[in-house]
Amino acid sequence: MVSREGPGDAPRRATAAGRIAEIVLRVNDLEKMVTFYRDVVGLPVAHRAPDIVFLKVADLDTPLGRGGHPQLLGLVDRHRPLDEPHSTLDHLAFEIDRADLDDERERLGRLGLTVDVETFGWAHARALFFNDPEGNRVEFIAHDGSAG
Repeated sequence: MVSREGPGDAPRRATAAGRIAEIVLRVNDLEKMVTFYRDVVGLPVAHRAPDIVFLKVADLDTPLGRGGHPQLLGLVDRHRPLDEPHSTLDHLAFEIDRADLDDERERLGRLGLTVDVETFGWAHARALFFNDPEGNRVEFIAHDGSAG
């Protein structure tokens, strides 16, 4: 991710977080929302589980994308437990390089954040999950070929 301090300033990398890998919304009627985003918006279903469906937004020409994880919109049944019960956002995921995963876990821990680590075999990926100050879930996800 590149950010700028102001007009004319040189770009700099803000964090290890790269492009948005997925946005996940909590929904009241999972099947109705899947039908809407599939049939109206035109996003094909990429992965389905009992309480979450991922729809493909675009291919990513990144390690994560080339590893089988496209840019996704996730829809989660609202009845699935969430840290922040009033949020409509389940989580926002940013792609990072696999080489940065351990450093980011340590950095986030030094900042006092509780970090949960998960492996997603279907997507050949590993991820770090943590909360922002208002309880929204944030994910740093990286392609990891050994996670399959």
